[in-house]
Amino acid sequence: MSSTLRSWLDDWESKRGQERAFRVRWLLNPDEMPLGNVEIVEQDGVVTEIRSLPASASDILPVIVTPTFINPHTHLEFSSLRQPLTPPLPFPDWIKSVIQWRRNEGVDTDPAIRLGLAESLHGGVTAVGEITTAQHIGLEDLADSCSVVSFREFIGLRQDRIPELLRQAADHLSQAVESGGSNTVTFGISPHAPYTVHPELFASLVELSMERNAVVAMHLAETRDELQLLTDGTGRFADFLSELGLWDAATFPGGRSIREFLEQLAQVPKALAIHGNYFSNADIAFVAQHPNIATVYCPRTHAFFQHSPHPMLQLLAAGARVILGTDSRASNPDLSIWKELQFAATHCPDIPIPQLLAMITTHAADAMGLPPDRHEIRAGAALRWVLLNADVEINDLRRLIANSSTQPLTVMK
Repeated sequence: MSSTLRSWLDDWESKRGQERAFRVRWLLNPDEMPLGNVEIVEQDGVVTEIRSLPASASDILPVIVTPTFINPHTHLEFSSLRQPLTPPLPFPDWIKSVIQWRRNEGVDTDPAIRLGLAESLHGGVTAVGEITTAQHIGLEDLADSCSVVSFREFIGLRQDRIPELLRQAADHLSQAVESGGSNTVTFGISPHAPYTVHPELFASLVELSMERNAVVAMHLAETRDELQLLTDGTGRFADFLSELGLWDAATFPGGRSIREFLEQLAQVPKALAIHGNYFSNADIAFVAQHPNIATVYCPRTHAFFQHSPHPMLQLLAAGARVILGTDSRASNPDLSIWKELQFAATHCPDIPIPQLLAMITTHAADAMGLPPDRHEIRAGAALRWVLLNADVEINDLRRLIANSSTQPLTVMK
């Protein structure tokens, strides 16, 4: 952070409670035309006015102002990793690395979750969709950092385990967390994936989520191996499950598809279809017809696993909702949702920046059942912002957004 910006921030803090104004190079709101050279006026934490400035105006800070971000999909238990687990391919071998890492690390995930939340907040994120494998985690004090939607993950292919897993799901959804601030902790369910969840367990979890009005997150159409398992009952996942002693031909008889999972997810109030890397054209059409299902694209994790191009453009063209996530440090070098947007801005140049911003703000909030208006900057609303460095001589906004130096400097939540 430059000394000029540091001095300005110190002055800003010293005037708390008074009317304060700051002039910025760009103001970005989701799904709105970007505004260049803007003055934002604030008092007592509320935006009172937003004014356009002439190009000749002075004292303009070299920053981009955006609302605070949302990361709708991550696994914070891996936040202590310094680099992703390997090998990325074949995918079942990466899963074996995950299993081994968990055995080595033990069951106490709280320190890693706190580490991941701190990293997320530093990167401008004030709400996360967290997939947790622990039955009880210390969330009471975590809401001080971010709002959290805690999705309890369920893996179970044996029918005899279904009653116990359903009891755990009901217990998870029954939790209540008191927070002294404006952040919240809410609870959802995550049937892990088609290759790890018995059809009866999945159907029961969907029914429970409908009864409790809970959000559901599920990894879906992530790999071609997953599709082969469903359609043919063969392939790498069949071999992988056999190695673990979990193979049951009756569970994977072939003739199944991603569509049967989407049809059940369409019944819940809100559903996150995580990844959707290999949605068929029919899957895309179905998702577009059910706005309660949002597809979560994790760009850098997608690249790590060397997948075919993601169908984000086809989903958007069909009218489906797509939002961005990071996944975890097991497949990503960090938890920066802003860098996911930068990656998408570079590789999908036809998607407008305001639409990409909505994918990590208002659209992500709506998909998780959170208030979208907390992630907008407008007169009459509480001022919650991210300041991004824009101290480079780049006039084109997309090139400025994609520039590696354009990173969060500070967060007002």
